[in-house]
Amino acid sequence: MLHYREPSKSVKRVVAGLAVFIMALLALAACSSQGGDDEVDRRLAESFLRNSPTFRFDGLPDSVELMKRADGDCETCVVYTFGFDSSHPGYGDRTDLPLASVVTAHEAVVSIEDGLVTAAQIDNIWDVITQSPIARTVTAEEGTSTPVTALLDSPFELNIGQEAVFGDEGLKITFVDVSEDSRCPAATNCVVSGLAKIRVDVVAGERPLGMHEFVLDQRTVGGSARGIGQYVFSMRELNPYPGTATAPYAAIFVVSKVFAV
Repeated sequence: MLHYREPSKSVKRVVAGLAVFIMALLALAACSSQGGDDEVDRRLAESFLRNSPTFRFDGLPDSVELMKRADGDCETCVVYTFGFDSSHPGYGDRTDLPLASVVTAHEAVVSIEDGLVTAAQIDNIWDVITQSPIARTVTAEEGTSTPVTALLDSPFELNIGQEAVFGDEGLKITFVDVSEDSRCPAATNCVVSGLAKIRVDVVAGERPLGMHEFVLDQRTVGGSARGIGQYVFSMRELNPYPGTATAPYAAIFVVSKVFAV
């Protein structure tokens, strides 16, 4: 017949101590693993930034600083924000472009998922992966609905969401939205010239003339013009440029009449 012998108190204490020790080791290993993974991700993000065309062109090696680490949208996602300086303003490889010798501070945000870079941008202006300006879109809700009185053949400013009225002509034009603004910021050189696209709604008397798109290409001087009905609409400017003021968009237009009826 077998008899059960109760373990002594000293044995119980040893077993309990071993259990606590093992649990502590497991917790430490888990923390070390997580910390190791995080360090790998951080180094990957920083290496990606340092090897980007913008940084390779004129980034100052000793200026890179980790400013922030944040969890991403998934369990294996993490976002790193770095600060760094470059010798000139601008983005990308600006070889053969005119440059201003001004040390420029930048902020780069690099997203990592499962050990891979999924997104990266500089100053919320430049997409490091596509090597192009980040396109911005704005709707009329950000603008104003106060009408402005305009004259034919005279430049006038039209804010987003605003309507211009041409008195006796019975002509109305409304700045509806900015469908794309990927222009390089003012006073900055980019290897890719972006576009600005806006849409306007035109009404002549009681007759709708539809929605029309105007495109400004940074490589083209003189603006964008098109005929609508018996009028020629010319968009001369669109302000502000990306990376400058935060004021609502405003377009400069000139409208001319092709012939009288």
